[in-house]
Parts: sequence; structure tokens; C-alpha cells
Amino acid sequence: MKDDGFMMIDSVLAMLIFSIILTVLVPGMIMLNHTLSDSGRLLEYSRRLYVDMLEYEDFQSFAGASHNYRIEKDRICDKNNPKLCVQIE
Repeated sequence: MKDDGFMMIDSVLAMLIFSIILTVLVPGMIMLNHTLSDSGRLLEYSRRLYVDMLEYEDFQSFAGASHNYRIEKDRICDKNNPKLCVQIE
């Protein structure tokens, strides 16, 4: 019975460590998972764009014939998802 104060401090310290894990690490893991899925979608889009561009001789013929892409002055975007864009020079 003489160690009851230590057991309470130990429990509070364990709850503090557990709350730090929940408030810092879990949102970090969610952010990393979201970033990974976004980069995977962008990579798949870039691969599809590259394969589609290989079918044409030059960029002008690609720009005139492509119906799946929105071509702006400095980037090529997907018509269905405007967040998927690739910068061009």
C-alpha cells in the first residue's frame, strides 16, 4: 500500500505517452498515406500521358488530336480530374 502514489504517477505518465502517440503519430501516418496515394495517382497519370504522347510525331499533333487532356500554356491536365497535371517546358 505504500506505493499507491507511484502507481498513480505511473498511470498518468502512461496515459500521457499514449495521448502523444495518438495526437502526433496517427495524423502523421494518415498524412503519409494520403501523400502516397496522391503520388501513385500522379505517377499513373504521367505514365499514361507519356504512352499517349509516344503515338504522335510531335507535340503540336498531340495537342491537336488529344481529347482526354486539357492543354494549357505550361501544363497538361486530365479532363476528368483537374488536380492531375504535369508541368511542361
